[in-house]
Amino acid sequence: MRELKDLQQIFRDRFPDTGLKEGAFFAPGRVNLIGEHTDYNDGFVLPMAIEKKICMLAQLRDDREIRAYSLDFDKEVVFSLLDLEFDSENMWVNYLKGVMDEIQKMDYYISGMNILFTGDIPKGAGLSSSAALEVAAAYTIDTLNELDIKPVEMALLCQRAENKFVGVNCGIMDQYISRLGKKDNALMIDCRTNEYELVPLANEDYRIVICNSMVERGLVDSEYNKRREECEKAVEFFRDTLNHRVEALRDVSIEELEEKGGELGGITLRRARHVITENNRVLVAVSALRNNDLETFGKLMTESHLSLRGDYEVSCKELDILVELALKQRGVLGSRMTGAGFRGCTVSLVHRDNVSEFIENVKKAYYQETGIEMEAYVTTPADGAGEI
Repeated sequence: MRELKDLQQIFRDRFPDTGLKEGAFFAPGRVNLIGEHTDYNDGFVLPMAIEKKICMLAQLRDDREIRAYSLDFDKEVVFSLLDLEFDSENMWVNYLKGVMDEIQKMDYYISGMNILFTGDIPKGAGLSSSAALEVAAAYTIDTLNELDIKPVEMALLCQRAENKFVGVNCGIMDQYISRLGKKDNALMIDCRTNEYELVPLANEDYRIVICNSMVERGLVDSEYNKRREECEKAVEFFRDTLNHRVEALRDVSIEELEEKGGELGGITLRRARHVITENNRVLVAVSALRNNDLETFGKLMTESHLSLRGDYEVSCKELDILVELALKQRGVLGSRMTGAGFRGCTVSLVHRDNVSEFIENVKKAYYQETGIEMEAYVTTPADGAGEI
């Protein structure tokens, strides 16, 4: 991404100085370390903010007009805060409009702005560039208009923007970690209560390496809906079978699954087994990180992938190849697919001395097996949204 001084020059060349308050802000993308497909089952997730981010420069105007310029798309869109309508031609601007709409619904007054933004979060990789854009916009609007929106409130309004204005039924994880992330920490989120806690991940000897399969598939939405239906079927079974309240698979223990699960059909049993064991893996992983036990954490990552591949069936050939290749490399403690599945990225825990060798070997072998040039991103846990 370009240097701040270069972005400031582009901003000055494009927009006249209004003489009003201005600033530069950022919000990061994220990778989920463990806890996949647990969010809509009221379970636990463990994401971390990554060092790739959206950077946004803005200055207030003395009217209600927004002039938003995307440097990456090289496109400017002009609209009024008094008339926020969905833009089917410029999808990116709807993330800004949705955030502005939600803030205004909270009875905050916001001024017009000139906005420029850019980012280095890979599109379509499942690293939450959309949530980062929402959070960057909310943080920018909040700071320049001196609204003092609390961090959790900001994450929730960004989620609402994506749900209601953009029309994507996302959970809370992406916006939470983009706003609430802290350097050298992951963030465990309870998707039932929205409570969260920072979990230390600051071992100097290890890095998170994200491998982008560069595969884009259209299966995700239909298969995602099927998995939700299969989980609900399992919930209904346990609700009728167990002698305690069951609102989601989060309420079923591994022991109860082993005792009663045999009465479920094969597919439904496998789906339930993934979610119930994955929730347990997150809790054990948090305990391992608190004890700086990265070997256990790495093993849990790999177990998670095997469960996602076998029981939940949301992996794909390319993701499986990346995990298999990763686990053959020196200095690797664990590897798994991350995100909804069928495409996107894997995440691996790699000793810093072996990172270059890891990337070189995996990239070469992956190309030999698939004919695809993968991308790799090395990161440590980064800070959530802030001012540059």
